[in-house]
Amino acid sequence: MKTFWRKYSFIIAFSILTLSFALYLSFSLSSEQEEGFLHVEVKKGDTLWSLSREHAQSLSMSEKDFIEWVTAENNLASFKIVEGNELKLPVKESDTETLLKDDIQLASENN
Repeated sequence: MKTFWRKYSFIIAFSILTLSFALYLSFSLSSEQEEGFLHVEVKKGDTLWSLSREHAQSLSMSEKDFIEWVTAENNLASFKIVEGNELKLPVKESDTETLLKDDIQLASENN
């Protein structure tokens, strides 16, 4: 057994280290991605179409792709959304401040 360990100790240690690092990366990246998305409450009159018009262009997505993403990520059975429900949108929370500043700047330029 000692000869086996001496012969293959580097390979075993490297394999364990690689597996540990891969597991760490997969869990840390998935939790960051999940937390980073914008969650909004559906208001009266909101539709997937209106939400896509509001956000899709700034994300470099087509409105259709935006609607399909929201439908899939929120496990919606149809394209109908109900007032009061919470939806996850493909908008990073950190990007919302930038989007709001851009909108305010554009509005002030029009005056």
